[in-house]
Amino acid sequence: MSGLQQPTIISSGELFILNGCTGGELQPMPFFRNKNLRVLSANLDRAYVATEPTIWSSPLGELPPCSVFCFKADLCEPEYCPEFESIEAPIRQIAFGSSHTLVLTTEGVLYSRGVAMYGSTGHGGARDVPEFTEVPALKGREVRFVAAGPFYSIAITAQGDVYSWGKAFYGETGLFSQVEAVPRFSSQVTPFKVTQVSCGHSHVLARTQMQQCISWGENTCGQLGLGQKSKPTYKPQLLSSIPSQIQTVSAGWAHSVAVGTDGRAYSWGLNSHGQLGLGDTTTRLAPHLLHDLINVHEVVACQAARAFTMFRTAQRALMCGQIPPDPAGQPMDFAPHRPGHHDPPGCILAPVPLSLSEEPGCKGMGELSEIVAFDKGAIAFARSAVYKVSPNVAPIQGGTKVCAHVTGLPYEEANVPIQDQLAVQVRLKSHSPNCDLIVKGRVIGKDLVEFETPDASPSPLRALVEQGTTLPVSVRVSIDGGFTWTPDRFAAPPARELEQTLKQLPGEQQRAGYGLSQGPKDIQSGLSEVKGDFEARRKAIKITSQSAAMLWLCKWPTEGPTQVEPGCAPVDGGTEVLIHVALPARMPTDNLTVKFLCTPKKSLNDPELEAKAPMRRDAAEITNPDKETVAKLPLAGVLEVPVIAFLDPGGRGVCCTSPPLDAESVAYYNYSVMVSLDGHNYLPRPLPFQIFDIHVAELQPQLGVLTDATEVRIRTTGFVMSDIFKVRLDFPKDLQWPPKLLPASYDHTTGDIVFHMPALQEAPKEVQGAGGDGEAAEGGAGEAQADRLAGVEVFVELSLDGQNFTEDHMHFCYIGGIRPEALKLLAGPEGAPEEETKPKGKGKEEADVVTLHAGSKIGCVTTGLPACRDFISAVLKAQLCGEDGETLKTLELPAVVETMESEGQSEELITALAPAIPSEKFPDAGGLFLKNFEVSLNGQSFSSCPEIPAMKLEPLPPEPAS
Repeated sequence: MSGLQQPTIISSGELFILNGCTGGELQPMPFFRNKNLRVLSANLDRAYVATEPTIWSSPLGELPPCSVFCFKADLCEPEYCPEFESIEAPIRQIAFGSSHTLVLTTEGVLYSRGVAMYGSTGHGGARDVPEFTEVPALKGREVRFVAAGPFYSIAITAQGDVYSWGKAFYGETGLFSQVEAVPRFSSQVTPFKVTQVSCGHSHVLARTQMQQCISWGENTCGQLGLGQKSKPTYKPQLLSSIPSQIQTVSAGWAHSVAVGTDGRAYSWGLNSHGQLGLGDTTTRLAPHLLHDLINVHEVVACQAARAFTMFRTAQRALMCGQIPPDPAGQPMDFAPHRPGHHDPPGCILAPVPLSLSEEPGCKGMGELSEIVAFDKGAIAFARSAVYKVSPNVAPIQGGTKVCAHVTGLPYEEANVPIQDQLAVQVRLKSHSPNCDLIVKGRVIGKDLVEFETPDASPSPLRALVEQGTTLPVSVRVSIDGGFTWTPDRFAAPPARELEQTLKQLPGEQQRAGYGLSQGPKDIQSGLSEVKGDFEARRKAIKITSQSAAMLWLCKWPTEGPTQVEPGCAPVDGGTEVLIHVALPARMPTDNLTVKFLCTPKKSLNDPELEAKAPMRRDAAEITNPDKETVAKLPLAGVLEVPVIAFLDPGGRGVCCTSPPLDAESVAYYNYSVMVSLDGHNYLPRPLPFQIFDIHVAELQPQLGVLTDATEVRIRTTGFVMSDIFKVRLDFPKDLQWPPKLLPASYDHTTGDIVFHMPALQEAPKEVQGAGGDGEAAEGGAGEAQADRLAGVEVFVELSLDGQNFTEDHMHFCYIGGIRPEALKLLAGPEGAPEEETKPKGKGKEEADVVTLHAGSKIGCVTTGLPACRDFISAVLKAQLCGEDGETLKTLELPAVVETMESEGQSEELITALAPAIPSEKFPDAGGLFLKNFEVSLNGQSFSSCPEIPAMKLEPLPPEPAS
């Protein structure tokens, strides 16, 4: 078949380095960003990295070229190694010692080069091998594994035979002889059926086919794990003291590490810098379990270097021993350390996690798949992994565009970028019920793959989704057409844990006694609660991270939301809004969104206000605009404001906080709210909403007595109709009373908001109960209390959503009781002199009669009037009676407060004008009299005037007939 072959991806991801220049962190190496890793190898003072191109195609079917780079000592930049160019076959392993290098190809051919010291190259004699040459003694034998120490090497063939050569002063080759210049069959090691070998300085560890650990070589520091120091031995020793089956082993300079298949780690040997990770520097002669890692970290691999040890878990690296020192001798401010412990300078006596320095937003998301260590550092490879799916919820019917965030993807900005040549596929897989779907994707940005969700309705998922359940599927990505896939990192979290996580996390309010000098029991209880909250939060964060890396399929609520409450919010935002909508169970809430849609109005029927609209103002700046076109323009541009939403704890729907908007443009829009479960697609049926910019313009009345409730009408600007009307009363600070909320109602006839100001006979109950200074006695307030509250000004604020109140500071003034003293005629109509009729001589007991004419000025001397006169709406009330005393009508006469001079003294009076009553209105009354006078400063709370002589009101004469 002619033409270019499909590209083959070996392994994509990111490479990290740890040495004295990185400050104790694993820092990324951008040099390897768009290269595929082939081999990692480290020993002594250096490490090798073999890479292949991300994209490779050849019309002749040639293999992709392999480039090998070397890191030496404390250098952070790699050096290219041209000597490896002679290796034409794909490289499987690189092993090396102090002066020789071994290369094993995938075909099982072993090459070597270097200085023939102690016969380490395996070519026989003392002649150096300048270029890679196949090891003669192993020709025709398929080698599966190779390892090297400083001056010796060990190889394992496909048949399980072990061959070794080089220096063996301590028996490290497993051979009786001390030096072998060519590979020799090891009759002592081969019977154990070894599958893995790790070479230390002068001792060797190996894992057998039965998953046991054997060791041989030097034992001056107990590195063989035999329980005692002993002479060197070339005979393998079985370590039966390790209770676990062995998964991997690693030999350091003079210490040893092994990891069991149960995830537990064991160490023994030299411990001069804490490299055993046991919390001290005591040498161990037998394997010891690392207790600090139990139930905390499940170890899958280990790497022992000269004076430190690296452990790898499923997602991170841990380190103990000597921290690679800074080459310049500078202190490392951010070096890893054990919290609460004082380890020797530059050392860690127990394993601690290393931070993985990554791109912002994906810290800790890389999945370490391999670590190799050398004397002064380590190199780690983080395989590409999906760490986030956005949006992570979609309908089972498909059609949703989703972005998978994947670490270490090839990406470059060029004319023909590398990502455009990748055959990207996305795999959606579920185990219960079983479902496996593959769709095409594309790299659209750095670490970003976009794909469209497929229709999963025909799959077994549909039955459960139709029942209202949300089902997770893992998301895996391939950039080589399905040849390799990112790992399936997360399993779906249990339903119970997920549901608990979706609820509100543990409270953060300060508890009584927490952090204070309480008793031992209280302190212990507080610490337990803190620990419980911490564990709950850590678990919740973990589950949230797991759910964010999966795609959750559900039945979309096609009917949309049904109700929003409250139905309005102020223009400056801050209102908690609840939108009723039926949501699927167990649905992640990472992308819940509410959009406030602002649709411009076409007309307001107010030319003056329309001229100030944003679009009209912009059009007015155009020279010679087309008037017809301008007239068709909306008053403002379309505006959409999305906000983050969260689940209602009561399960009624979603909640959000209304956003702030432009107060000058609020009148030019109609508003509605929409809900999205994934942050992109919005449910049907937008619900009408109102945004208002309301202000309190006037209170009527603004005065009230302490002993009676007062009906108050609020007149507003910017009012919109709402189902909620609440009033908040803010008392003066010196009273130390909490704000009081009162219900209110809307008067449809006047458009006013009506509520009742309460009587202030005593302090609020909650203040008294808390030790307030209220002095109320039974039956009412004492005089001291009344005197103290007289003149109190209370700020009145209004809310249409029950949450946000105006800040207009309109105040209502409480006054004490007024004391009217005497009512008298002050002047006749239009200021004429006073006139009184004298008694008619029928007896001393008969009172005087004062005759009033329409427009006569009458006044009541009153004491106790407030100093504030601006808001007084005085009223003089009287009963209009006939000659027989029958009440004909109650009159409320508008009055004012005046100050007059009388006999050299100033008097304060409430004055009013006598009413004009036509004589024909009450023809049978026999005379009209005004009795039972009362005065009020607000038209509601009245005080009776003392008994006074009868006031006869002269009616208006009948109008002459025309």
